[in-house]
Amino acid sequence: MKTISLRLIVAVLLAGIGLTALVIASTYDIGSARRMGPGYFPVVLSAVLVLLAVAEGVTAFMKRAPESSSSKIDWRPLLAILGAVAGFAVTIALFGLIPAFFVVIGLATLSEPRYGWKPAAILAIITCIGAWLLFSQLLGMTLPLFRLGF
Repeated sequence: MKTISLRLIVAVLLAGIGLTALVIASTYDIGSARRMGPGYFPVVLSAVLVLLAVAEGVTAFMKRAPESSSSKIDWRPLLAILGAVAGFAVTIALFGLIPAFFVVIGLATLSEPRYGWKPAAILAIITCIGAWLLFSQLLGMTLPLFRLGF
């Protein structure tokens, strides 16, 4: 009897998350491509997630791993990315958008041991400039770029 691969399990979980988000997002006003409502972007992202999960599930089902292969989890990237997401959430609430980008990029680069601090700093600076242009200048959103204090 063949075992279920880890990739297939992940694909099913992602499809479930995508379908749940799709159901929740469909209760919002979707609008059209020209005049997007608050539910448009979540519906599109949820649908894309479901499609990618189905594609991954089909691929995992067709290419089964051999029985003797071991599925070893690499904890470094997993913890680095989870820490980056949590660090972003805390930092944006306490210190603003620009410091949050430095925290998320700094923590995410810990997932790759050979990634240096110079490329991470350059990436953070470029991302901060892009976020400032997008959110503040183009979209006119009132996200605080810097916030001092609690």
